[in-house]
Amino acid sequence: MSPNQDRPGPTFPIPSSRLQARKWKIALESPVTWAPYLPVVGAFAFLDVGVGWFAGLAAAVTAGIVTYWKGHHTKLEGKLIEDLVRESNEDQDKQLIKEVRFLQKNGHGNYATTLGSFLEKKQQVEKAIHSDGSNLTPEKKEIESLIDSIVFGVADQLHRLSQFDDRLDRPVIPLSDEQRIHLETSREEVAGRVHEAWNLINETWDNLGTLLNPAATLTGEDSSHLELDTAISRLKREHEIADRVRERMTTEWGAAFGEAEPISQESMPESESD
Repeated sequence: MSPNQDRPGPTFPIPSSRLQARKWKIALESPVTWAPYLPVVGAFAFLDVGVGWFAGLAAAVTAGIVTYWKGHHTKLEGKLIEDLVRESNEDQDKQLIKEVRFLQKNGHGNYATTLGSFLEKKQQVEKAIHSDGSNLTPEKKEIESLIDSIVFGVADQLHRLSQFDDRLDRPVIPLSDEQRIHLETSREEVAGRVHEAWNLINETWDNLGTLLNPAATLTGEDSSHLELDTAISRLKREHEIADRVRERMTTEWGAAFGEAEPISQESMPESESD
């Protein structure tokens, strides 16, 4: 029986319920949440603090705890997502390794090697996506989700190929010529699909930088920006017009009035003295 019955789901999208449950678990287990209540309980139990004072202190502590977790929400969520992604990928890899071993055990070493190659490429892509420590962009999530789908889809196809081979090479029930032709045709179609998936996953790896950040690889006319280029062009023309006007005014002023003499200290009026 194939070990692919209880496969883990894709990494993305991460279910919000799973993320929320992990947040509550961390918050409730953290000393930040429960330790501040200890002095309040102690004051009520041993210092004969009234119920009103106890309720007020408890409310103040609760408000402080809520403020703390709100202030750390973004950091906590980012860390949790990293943990959930890592756990998901580890579960996926363990499942794929099981399926590799299953194929190997059942005499289909070539298919086991093929699935192992897909697993290795999947790990390379995931490492590249998450190694920079930056935010998980929609592009990263999309690519990782598609890679997951391709690799597990290939695992399904390889199991089908192993069944075709068993049926063709070791038939328990004799095959008619028509049945054999049908099986061989189906096998070729499935093998072609696996080959196409391999080319695609390699192409994704080769173009990963462009897929994750298209703007960083623009060249030639692709790097143009219509609004900015238009504004730069118009501003350049305005500067050229201003230079020509300035040059013409200087020329015409000099021809009509002559060059202005510089103002010397002697030509300035003397101030009246007492």
